[in-house]
Amino acid sequence: MKPIVRRLITLVCGFGIALLFMAAAIYFGYSNAYRRGTETSEVYMFGLNIYHLVLSGEKYIGTSNGPAMGGVSAIVMAVVFAVEEIIFKLRKH
Repeated sequence: MKPIVRRLITLVCGFGIALLFMAAAIYFGYSNAYRRGTETSEVYMFGLNIYHLVLSGEKYIGTSNGPAMGGVSAIVMAVVFAVEEIIFKLRKH
């Protein structure tokens, strides 16, 4: 496989993994907010505030923090890319 194709596939997979991680974090953020019943709640990943929840009546309304979500995506993509490159180099030798 050409290196550019392999790297693009790796980055797309990293982005997908980041989306799954953030979706799970937001789900657990909602669960935690309903369990605690607080007026507001925050969802964090890697120390970045990715989602803000505010109680409106009986349900929570969520607002995403796009730049922080992009940062989380970049971190996960970089880690997946580095792991793939290490595995590729080890297999090559």
